[in-house]
Amino acid sequence: MTFLIDPALLIIFGYVSFVIGNSLKHKTQLPISKALVIFSLCTVLFTSSSLYLNLGYVDFFWLPFVPAVSSGKDLMINSGIFSFESTNTAGLIDALAFIQIAIYPIWTYLGVKLYRHRHTANV
Repeated sequence: MTFLIDPALLIIFGYVSFVIGNSLKHKTQLPISKALVIFSLCTVLFTSSSLYLNLGYVDFFWLPFVPAVSSGKDLMINSGIFSFESTNTAGLIDALAFIQIAIYPIWTYLGVKLYRHRHTANV
């Protein structure tokens, strides 16, 4: 996951979580939609943070892109497309990365709102 695709991915996860949850609404009283949204958000937060911090247990995630990227942080910042500084990131780049990760819940919320908007308009 990269900062380039994470917002769209989170919106899709928020939307799809409610599609799945509402399709199971007649089979259970459990809040499946909310559980899926929380699980998706936590998974993306954990993976993105781990990649940005270059933690070893997520090396499998960026190693397939080795010619284009040199680390998890490089994958998160440059996505194999750009050439921003990804080694000495103290300061502005780290602050922007923190802000990007901090607003991940907003992207997920937008996916939920999109679902609710599209499905309450049809009722």
